[in-house]
Amino acid sequence: MRELFRFLLDYQLWIYAILGVLALVYLIRVISAWRERYTTIFGLERDDAQRRLNSSLAIFVLLVLLIAAEFVLVTFVIPEWPLVMMTPSPTPVVDEVQPMITRPAEEGGLVILSTPEGAESSGTVSRLSSGCIPNQLEWLSPRSGDVIEGSYTLEATVNVKDMAFYNWAFASVDDQDSWQTLSAGNLPLIEGELGLWATSQVANGDYVLRLTVYDLNNQELPSCDVYIRVLNDVD
Repeated sequence: MRELFRFLLDYQLWIYAILGVLALVYLIRVISAWRERYTTIFGLERDDAQRRLNSSLAIFVLLVLLIAAEFVLVTFVIPEWPLVMMTPSPTPVVDEVQPMITRPAEEGGLVILSTPEGAESSGTVSRLSSGCIPNQLEWLSPRSGDVIEGSYTLEATVNVKDMAFYNWAFASVDDQDSWQTLSAGNLPLIEGELGLWATSQVANGDYVLRLTVYDLNNQELPSCDVYIRVLNDVD
């Protein structure tokens, strides 16, 4: 399913173009068959025109539905997938870990988003990457300071004792009161994939990615944040 979604997202312009051209061709055939159906005099010719009208109209409607399905998937479904509604339940821990996550905020490392040496500078962003604990709660991809684009596969480790469920969300660096939660899970994840993020559905800019774990009492534990930049080509 993930590969299908990736294909529909990456090649959406080609899909729209091909389906649009085919729909236009069959629309012309529908109009032609309709005119012939109501202008012909002989019964056999009229029946033949009616059959061509019915078949062309059916294919035209199917193409329109495919275009609508592509739009709905790319615009609404893929950005929200996989969105899972979770209920607290005990989960196993793959390796022995600390029962609770505790990490002072000042322990976060300074991360600088910068332009590589020799390239034209587009500005820098300095932020703290905090709350992450190796082998328990951490982002593997992207890392703080990464610049990403397109359909990006998110990878992380979520392996916390007494975990009920976790989710990941993102927000603009400039508006961290507006978080968008797009995925969740309730099983330990060791260096695995969280899901696919369609970065083309958000504006270019600097974002915070947040991993949050909830314990069996539905209490939120300290989150793991990374700061990244989305930079897609703008036509």
